[in-house]
Amino acid sequence: MTASQPRDYRNDRPLHLHQLTEALEAISDGFALFDPDERLVLVNGKFRDMFGESAVRLVPGTKYEALLRAAVLAGENPDALGRDPECYIQERLATFRVPPVEPFEFQLHDGRWVLVSDHKTADGGTVCIRTDISELKRRERALRESERRYRQLVDLSPDGIAVYDFQGRGRFLNAAGRRILGVPDGADVSRFNVLEFAAEETRARAAEMLAKTAQHDGRPVMPVRYIARRTDGTTLVTEATGVPFSSGGENLILALFRDVSDEESDKRRLQESEARARSIMDTALDGIVSIDSDGLILEFNPAAERIFGWTRAEVLGRPIGEVLIPGHHRAAHEAGMDRMAKGGAPRMLGRRVEIEALRRDGAVFPVELSITEVTLEHGKRYTAYIRDITDRKRAEREIYDKTRIIDAMLETVGIGIEIFDGDGHLLAANRHLKEMFDLPDRLMRPGTHDKEILRFIAERGEYPEETVEQTMASYDSLRAEGAYFDERQRPNGDWVQVRHFPMPGGGYVGLFTDVTEQKRLEMQLLQSQKMDALGQLAGGIAHEFNNILSVIGGYASMAQGMVDPDGPVPGYLSKISAGVQRAAALTRELLTFSRRKPVQARTVDLAAVVRGQEFLLNPLLGETIELLFMLPEEPVWVSIDPDMAAQVLVNLAINARDAMPRGGPLAVMLQTSGGAGRPPPELPGGRYCVLTVADRGTGMPDEVKSRIFEPFFTTKPPGQGTGLGLAMVYGVVKQAGGTITVDSRPGSGTTMRIWLPEAEAPAEPIAAAPVQAAKAPTDRPATILVVEDEPDLLELVRDTLLGAGYTVRTAADGVEALERFEEGGIDLLLTDLVMPELGGARLAQLVTELDPAVRVLFMTGYPSRGQYASSDLPRDAVVLAKPIDLATLRTAVAQALAGTLTRAGAATLQGEPAQGGTGMHGLANGHGTGKDR
Repeated sequence: MTASQPRDYRNDRPLHLHQLTEALEAISDGFALFDPDERLVLVNGKFRDMFGESAVRLVPGTKYEALLRAAVLAGENPDALGRDPECYIQERLATFRVPPVEPFEFQLHDGRWVLVSDHKTADGGTVCIRTDISELKRRERALRESERRYRQLVDLSPDGIAVYDFQGRGRFLNAAGRRILGVPDGADVSRFNVLEFAAEETRARAAEMLAKTAQHDGRPVMPVRYIARRTDGTTLVTEATGVPFSSGGENLILALFRDVSDEESDKRRLQESEARARSIMDTALDGIVSIDSDGLILEFNPAAERIFGWTRAEVLGRPIGEVLIPGHHRAAHEAGMDRMAKGGAPRMLGRRVEIEALRRDGAVFPVELSITEVTLEHGKRYTAYIRDITDRKRAEREIYDKTRIIDAMLETVGIGIEIFDGDGHLLAANRHLKEMFDLPDRLMRPGTHDKEILRFIAERGEYPEETVEQTMASYDSLRAEGAYFDERQRPNGDWVQVRHFPMPGGGYVGLFTDVTEQKRLEMQLLQSQKMDALGQLAGGIAHEFNNILSVIGGYASMAQGMVDPDGPVPGYLSKISAGVQRAAALTRELLTFSRRKPVQARTVDLAAVVRGQEFLLNPLLGETIELLFMLPEEPVWVSIDPDMAAQVLVNLAINARDAMPRGGPLAVMLQTSGGAGRPPPELPGGRYCVLTVADRGTGMPDEVKSRIFEPFFTTKPPGQGTGLGLAMVYGVVKQAGGTITVDSRPGSGTTMRIWLPEAEAPAEPIAAAPVQAAKAPTDRPATILVVEDEPDLLELVRDTLLGAGYTVRTAADGVEALERFEEGGIDLLLTDLVMPELGGARLAQLVTELDPAVRVLFMTGYPSRGQYASSDLPRDAVVLAKPIDLATLRTAVAQALAGTLTRAGAATLQGEPAQGGTGMHGLANGHGTGKDR
């Protein structure tokens, strides 16, 4: 047995396979046989040729794994490069041991390709067949390259190329065909039928061409023109030809077509060219003037006639220079014509220039001019396109003027303005913005990015509550949202309102407004609203409180006539009455302080008014302030609203208290004309009294002193002052015909002097006659219907009137009063104004409608007519203010029954005469409420 003979290594027996070996050498495929132990049994030369250096190991008995490792280590397996060798070997061993059903391709180290086909034998061995497919791969590449070049050629064709079946269903459409028919690049052409692209009027012709092409046995059909319709609905004229062919057992048609719309319309365009040219000439808004090389006018359209005032017939054949060129430009025009005659080109050729032209009437006006040149067989022709730009120049001037106005507005308006484009670059910003944020000039230049400006002001501490990075991040969110509005307080304490508005087409406008003053006014308004609410509350409390005071004072007055005048009880009752008087006065002062009373100037004793405020000022100023009053004993008569005069004193005292945080003396002095000195020069001649309020507080510098009477000016911290107190003082004094002077220096205290003109003393009031019970027309005691929702007060008024000899009916509200009125015989209705269900004003209206002879007298605990008045209350209605003195009540009832009681008379009865009375809310005896010094 030779070495080349195969051996059965399991049984060590020679195999007689020489005939098989010779046969294997004759085949073109590589062949190798491995036994069940994966050892090589047979291998032919073709198989060996597929290996490189490792081919020497292809000897019978070598295991497949050893051959594989040798090949991998020798680099003969390109697909193993870059991979873990052991992993690759194990994968190949697995494939060898369990061959795939289908063959697979494998590239050799020398670039050749083989088809690997391994099969298991019946005894567990493996047959390895390797087929060299390099030439096949080369042909495939060549075929793909040929197909690629063919497709490029097809797609580069300017004509449409389509393939479809005999039913017209699409198979292929090149780029030109898609462009011609409007088919999108990614669209599946199989969804389209060729007949769908034929317009309705030529669809029958297209169907006929399709049928004729299918019947021609490989012969092309002559070109046919028909109207096609694109996918967007537009139409065109196409010329198409087709030839049938077979592919893959399917009968198809190859069609070539092109867009011949232009060719089809050439004739029509040629026919229409002259008409269109004339139409353009006739309808053009610009003047069109054509001249020959000698400058003679050849064409002059209607627009030129309108512009220049000449008719076409008048200018044809005339030199353009003497017709349309102003005299001062003609020399330059003639020089240009000479230059063109010598072969030079017009300097204005191909350009759009602005020059002056001449009208028929001799007017020179601006025009925009462009010139074209056309070379003809008989010479050159120049056409000028002329536009009258008189209006445009005027508009440009207007735009320029408006731009200057806008620029001036930007620079003078009191808000910061910045304008950015869509990319965030600065277009414009005004000086106020620069000054508001102290921006350097480099950031104010157009083109600066908005984030650069934002970062600058953020790094300067404009946003102390967030970091610079947080500010920049929040700004990105702001830009994304578009419109933006915010108000924030700057580190320097000022308030700024920030508004961003997006602009159409991108970009935005930023507006920055200093609203510090507005914020201050808002806080002052809030304080004013609080004061108004306090006044509303005080008015409501006064109504209930005055009802209570009426009961207390009334019963005390009734008890005084029922006790032993020599005993201690009358003294006690007098103190009760005095307490009622003080409570009523305190209510009045609180209402005055909250400004719930209307201003009503009259002659009053200013000394009594000032003296009456002492009891209110002492608790208001506190224990650290020593209040000193220096008032004359005799009356000081002035014409002023007593409540407003009291308010003036209270405001001055409060300001003095605030100027003495550690306490000190506060002097209030009233002097008459004899000791007041010379009045200030701004006052007219006459007699004046002076009310002086002096403190030893901190004083004021001149810059503060010059502004203390300005509305809303205050030196107090926010929320601690409205800035209206001294402004009110100034207004009241001026309204009374006086003036106020201020003497103050820092550290030396403040002295304020109020100068008021003295008034004549009022006449003494006429003493009231003794009150007797009025009689009804039938000589019976008058019947009075008393309506009051406070039970104790109702009982008190009833008993008082019964004691005066009247017949009295009572009701707790308006509804019950109507029931009692229906009983008849009522002479006087005495009713409270404000009651549940049915108020006194409406009740009086209903009663007087039923019986016009009934007299009406109202009572109320509200301090101001404005708080109880309604549309139902007559302007001349008589209203008694609570608390009501019983004697005053009896007198008022008697006068009302007699028809002699008026509003003025009721006011006099309740303590409103000029002798120092304190208004409708004072006591009936007319005495002041303060302590005498």
